[in-house]
Amino acid sequence: MIMEEIIAQTTNDEYGVLSKIFSSRAVAQILDFFLDHKEFDYSANEIAKKTGLSFRTIFREIPDLEHRQLIFNTRRIGKVNMYKLNLDLEAVGFLEKFSLEMSQVTTRETDSVKPPSLTESEGQLVEEKDSFPDIVRHHSANL
Repeated sequence: MIMEEIIAQTTNDEYGVLSKIFSSRAVAQILDFFLDHKEFDYSANEIAKKTGLSFRTIFREIPDLEHRQLIFNTRRIGKVNMYKLNLDLEAVGFLEKFSLEMSQVTTRETDSVKPPSLTESEGQLVEEKDSFPDIVRHHSANL
């Protein structure tokens, strides 16, 4: 009996913490949203509109994010719950730093892709075009 419990626990712990937290792309999008908008609290409907995720998806993921204390319910307006990123949780600070560093890496990768330079023949075409007589340029401008 004990061996079966160990095997069951090992199977459940097969994936790491990050794969449990980021169980779907939707969770990553929700956390990205909260990291970008951490000053205020938001309803599930607002989160859905801003992230492009369905209302149903937001409602499916919010309880787990609350359980993990990444977000919390700040207040209730009528029947609507408002949620905010838990900035007091140290892990959220690490997540914010990780997100910032990864966005900088992505930016550097994008910046390192250089546009192709002009070939000699393309450069000559530009020079020839610039050397057209003024009358040709004037006529082209009037077309």
